[in-house]
Amino acid sequence: MVTSVGEIRKQVSFLITQKAGCVMKKIVVLFCLVFLMGCSSYQVEEKYSSLPTLLEHVELPPIPQRIIDFRLVIKMLVDENGKVTKAYLLKGSGLPDWDSLAINSIKKWKYEAARLEDKPVSIWLVQKVKVQFENPCCIILSQIVCNSYDTANLVMKKLKEGKDFGELASAYSCDSSKTAKGFIGPKDVYRYTSEICRVLKKLSIDEYTQPLEFGKRYVIFKRMKN
Repeated sequence: MVTSVGEIRKQVSFLITQKAGCVMKKIVVLFCLVFLMGCSSYQVEEKYSSLPTLLEHVELPPIPQRIIDFRLVIKMLVDENGKVTKAYLLKGSGLPDWDSLAINSIKKWKYEAARLEDKPVSIWLVQKVKVQFENPCCIILSQIVCNSYDTANLVMKKLKEGKDFGELASAYSCDSSKTAKGFIGPKDVYRYTSEICRVLKKLSIDEYTQPLEFGKRYVIFKRMKN
């Protein structure tokens, strides 16, 4: 079990793109230190079985070239569906217009919700973020998201038997992308966790990954032709 109110720290690293799509020349790197804040809906002494896990993010706004790097401190409310319903910058960039746009982006980040007694719950958290620049890496992807490791293993078995990836996505994926046979289009690999990013960067065209942890679920990616 995980105790609440600042006692648990989790290091997370993400690369955040500056602009929408995959045509930008620079991206922003985020190193997030997560602290659990007491949610007003629950008593401080209550324990959480798991903390929110950042699954995917959307791009932060372009940063003026005169800024090399800076740090943010973000306070946010992540609801039981993993959506950021409220977000505030406790420490911003010093540029009010950029900070306002950044908040709009942060509210679109996707989380695995926190759990209390194995039920998803809303919770406040604070992320300390270091922002700097790196280069993007975009590839075209399809995915199969599975609710359990057993299901993911079953899908892997069928893939090795030569079954079509898209048909398996339609049959087994628990993500909305199943309606498009798992196709999610061009993605900057740095939108995912460092572990997933590392695997995707090595992926060849028409090759698929092993099941990867995706919050409480498992995902199998396939790199598609450009």
